[in-house]
Amino acid sequence: ADKTIRLQVVSTLVLQVANQLSGINAVFFYSGLFFEGVIDNPLVGTTLIGGINVIATYVALLLMDRCGRRTLIMWSSAGMFVSCVIIVLSLKGYLDKLVALGAVASYVSFFEIGLGPIPWLVVAEMFEGKYVTSAMSISSQLNWTCNFFVGLLFPYINKALGPYSFVPFATVLLLTFVYAWIWLPETQGTTPEELQAQLIKKNVNTTYHNMDIEGTVSGGPPSQDEWAEALALMQSYEDNAGEESVVKSQM
Repeated sequence: ADKTIRLQVVSTLVLQVANQLSGINAVFFYSGLFFEGVIDNPLVGTTLIGGINVIATYVALLLMDRCGRRTLIMWSSAGMFVSCVIIVLSLKGYLDKLVALGAVASYVSFFEIGLGPIPWLVVAEMFEGKYVTSAMSISSQLNWTCNFFVGLLFPYINKALGPYSFVPFATVLLLTFVYAWIWLPETQGTTPEELQAQLIKKNVNTTYHNMDIEGTVSGGPPSQDEWAEALALMQSYEDNAGEESVVKSQM
């Protein structure tokens, strides 16, 4: 495996997992169940969320090239995290139930400006052409696998946790924000080659157990001249050892 693209691979996988484990499809799949007791007709809430989803997608188109990908991921995960907190507080009865409806609308809106489209967009921006097909294939498989488990398990999570059913999603969103803040590279306005060069330059002095990020000794790999000198020295040792054995045999 090419170690120089390790961070890009990890980032792509993290974003795909966050895309689904943020809980967005739990809202879409079970919105009727979620809105029971919040508004009189849950179908109205479902329709409203669908309309907000469409509008937020258009807003994402306007923001995509004005803001960095990393910035939008941080806005998205932070906004969704706050929305999850408000939803939990509303379901616990600390806030009005209509506030929960507004929080869900905010949750969907923040998803569409960041965690919705960007995990798919950055694949082409992070990788050279020879890697894009494999990266997109793995990303799609991981995304749909997470989607399957969210759709399968959310009714049980909702039954077990009740008003705290969005806490697991909030935890994922918090971890996503931390990852984006610390490790996620910015891909806007760069080619894959430029991004890779920037990452190598950023970590050129980073060593782990006396090894650099390429897995070589921190002083750098031996040059051709150094190899030639080492081989010549080994040969001289062998010649000297051979001469000494000949002298001893003649004595």
